[in-house]
Amino acid sequence: MSWEEYEIMPWRLGWKHEYFNGMAYLTPRQQSVLTIIKVAPRNDTPKSFRIRPVVPTDAPELKRLFFEVFHDSVEYCNYEELDIQESAQSCIDNYFGAVKGKSSKVSCVAISPEGILIGTALVIEKPEQQPYLRLLGVSPLWQRRGVATGLMATMLNQLVNTPFTQLKSRYFLANEASRNWHHRFGFQDQLDLFAARLFYRHAQHELWRQEQLGQLPKKDLARLALEVEQWQAEVDRQEVAFEATYTNELP
Repeated sequence: MSWEEYEIMPWRLGWKHEYFNGMAYLTPRQQSVLTIIKVAPRNDTPKSFRIRPVVPTDAPELKRLFFEVFHDSVEYCNYEELDIQESAQSCIDNYFGAVKGKSSKVSCVAISPEGILIGTALVIEKPEQQPYLRLLGVSPLWQRRGVATGLMATMLNQLVNTPFTQLKSRYFLANEASRNWHHRFGFQDQLDLFAARLFYRHAQHELWRQEQLGQLPKKDLARLALEVEQWQAEVDRQEVAFEATYTNELP
């Protein structure tokens, strides 16, 4: 690959792009984005599977599911299988052990008609904080079949009857499927300055790339240019806020 080909290739949001020895190297950034949804009733009901509360005896199946979901994901890119298994063990043990927060009663699992655990949504609660979605995972064989949506709808419907007003979550920026799902479901990103800059540079590069290719209609180029302007404004806003915070912290 020549340098010119590398420059004109699409850039993947949340990935680090490097070029040396005539090759392009892409690696996922260790960057997550906080995203929040308001607690409100949902009508997304499961049809081909059932949902029930999580119980401690689910632990072995949850660890199995964790590995099944993440062993080939961007979150664990270049990890050894043993490391992912250890992460699964730690995540589930910490959840039931209330290490990072008390396990919530709204946490649930999805069960297939054959009785197999195919998905889970684990929520933790901390004093004086909104609940946090610690883990959302669906078996690859059941993805894009409404399992995650059914789990989340079930939880939100239960949270309606609590004092909580929001549910927090995080997605790995390089995980396009997770990012798109959160946005489709209605989560709103709470970007920091670093993440805003990544969104801005991604939009900026895509506009430049399309201008170089010369194949996109003018109306689509104008749409990309507007997107760049919007992200530039967000970066400017974040920088002002950061400077104000930094200044106030000075002695």
